Amino acid sequence: MSAHGREPDSAGRLLADSFYGSRGAAWAAAVLAIALLVPAMTGPQSYLLHLLFSVFVFATLGHAWNLMAGYAGLLTFGQQVFVGIGGFAQAIVFYYSPASIWTSWPVAGIASLLFAWLLCLPLREGGSRRRVKIGVVVAVVLWLLYEWLIARVPAADVFGSAYVRRVALLLLIFLGALPLLRLKGPYFAVATWLVAEAVASVFNEWRVVGAGGGMQLKSAVTPLQMYYVALALLVVTTAVIWRWMRSSYGLALTAVRDDEDAARSSGVDVNQVKAAVFLFSATVTGLAAGLYYMDVVIITPPSAFSLGWASAFVFIVVAGGMGTVAGPVIGGVLYILVDRVLAAAAGQGMLVMGVLSILLMLLLPRGVMGIVHDLRQPARRRSGPSIWRRMATVLVGDDGRSAGGGLADQPGVVGAYLVSGSPLLTLARQEPAYEELRRGYARVARDLQDLQPDTLVIYSTRWYAVLDQLWQGRARVTGLHVDDNWHELGEMRYDITTDVSLARACVRAAQHAGIASKLVDYAGFPLDSGTLTAQALANAEGSFPSLIVANNLYHDAARTQALGEIVAAQATAQGKRVVILAVGELSGSQFRDTRALADDAVATATDDEWNRRILKLIGARELDELQRQLPDYLAHAKVDMGFKHFAFALGALGGRLGACEVYAYGPQFGCGAAVVRLS
Repeated sequence: MSAHGREPDSAGRLLADSFYGSRGAAWAAAVLAIALLVPAMTGPQSYLLHLLFSVFVFATLGHAWNLMAGYAGLLTFGQQVFVGIGGFAQAIVFYYSPASIWTSWPVAGIASLLFAWLLCLPLREGGSRRRVKIGVVVAVVLWLLYEWLIARVPAADVFGSAYVRRVALLLLIFLGALPLLRLKGPYFAVATWLVAEAVASVFNEWRVVGAGGGMQLKSAVTPLQMYYVALALLVVTTAVIWRWMRSSYGLALTAVRDDEDAARSSGVDVNQVKAAVFLFSATVTGLAAGLYYMDVVIITPPSAFSLGWASAFVFIVVAGGMGTVAGPVIGGVLYILVDRVLAAAAGQGMLVMGVLSILLMLLLPRGVMGIVHDLRQPARRRSGPSIWRRMATVLVGDDGRSAGGGLADQPGVVGAYLVSGSPLLTLARQEPAYEELRRGYARVARDLQDLQPDTLVIYSTRWYAVLDQLWQGRARVTGLHVDDNWHELGEMRYDITTDVSLARACVRAAQHAGIASKLVDYAGFPLDSGTLTAQALANAEGSFPSLIVANNLYHDAARTQALGEIVAAQATAQGKRVVILAVGELSGSQFRDTRALADDAVATATDDEWNRRILKLIGARELDELQRQLPDYLAHAKVDMGFKHFAFALGALGGRLGACEVYAYGPQFGCGAAVVRLS
């Protein structure tokens, strides 16, 4: 049993862990293998095959919407414009040319991509107004030439109607000049809906596409072909998004979502990030729509441009979990079950969908993946009200005395650790003397995967500041570091993404509190060994952006504790969940002679005794006794930087310790070092 009285590998957590890491990859491979074998097991004409095909299509559509709204923060109610354009582009090519349905299908993605590109034209910053004016002039000239051409050769008019022709051309000119991606929040949402409605009005009158009657796509395509193509499209889309979200692009994307101005000021090309998401989402939507209308056979403007598509996208993403890779896939399954099974059985499709959507938003606002994440963190799950309590609150109200959600669900500090900053842990990995500390760091890394914080806050006693309190303010810090003392053991390469928005907020708050502070924002600024060691061992994949805080040599413990309080307050204000890594050692009697690292030990028995005594007090959370003994500890054990890294962590925790546990204790060339969970 763990210190909290529960089995760490409970059935719920084991189930939840299957969505993550190598276990999640194994499950995904198993599900894919089963999906590939389903046609052989059920037959190519089974209803299950058709249901799974629909799941694949709607999960792909959910991915496209989730990429816009969940990851980029571009809430759109007009994604159906790409459904309509993609579906009709495919239908036009298939109907009016000898091309096969599969030759016509890529046109659905290409047409959606080109239309999205038209909306991206006014996005660039420099000279945008001039380019828009030039584009409008060119468009008008081309329009006049087209009018002259069809006056000479009436058969060249692909629109078939003067009214539709002029409305369509005017609409294209307007859309080419519309700064859509410059809009934010509800303005963007409403604008995308209006764009979809405007395009729909053209297709409703356009005889080439059957006006309001639409077009047919009767072909020799088989359910088996559509099944495997839809599966392949879903797999490729999922893989691309998964890889994106684990790259520097993904971090830039979430930075734009969280604070666009801060992202731009820290070097992120906001326009490029938005355009890439918009273009990819449009292309995927068009391709998925093409597959959908292959199956439906008939496409009409009212169905293709219906606002009902937006409702379906919202349901899929919210039900599965917004801002997650697995969410749209899970949401796609739920949507098809509700739409094709429950709604069909009830005979009131829209009513059932509406009621379930409301219940999902009220009871499971973070979707199924939110439950999965809670299962991985039992403490969070227990601290919140049950689903039945939330349902009662929804139905009969609350008297205001019920407990709120768990602390881990709330913004602010959700974890804090004391960790060693010695580069020997990374540069001398083979030395058995450091194995226990490395195992302790490995536990921290696993904890972080469970907690999934928005930001790691790293306070390192090895980054020295003299005048101002320094905060790393460069969005991406890369380079090569050689430790002053251990240069012969090798180099430390790094590629770290920082939370510039939180850093700026902390600088402003510190200055307001009378602590002179400033950002460090220039290429080539050297990082310290402590920060790099913590990153390499706790955040090796760079999964979490960091807030890196310097150790000002003239700050005492009280001032340093105030810095921790500032970080916690600003994280809460920004709605971010952060974990504190307080980097430093314990006793500071470093060996001055040359000796084998294999023989490393704490320098003196007195140092070792003091270290163990202090760690025991921390583990027991006896803060009063710790404060009483701290002056003697500092005097007798020459504690690293006066134990200021502990003061910083304590400040971030509001002066209180949580469930403390010493993960590891060991030597660092004479110094004492530990890995301790403080909360």
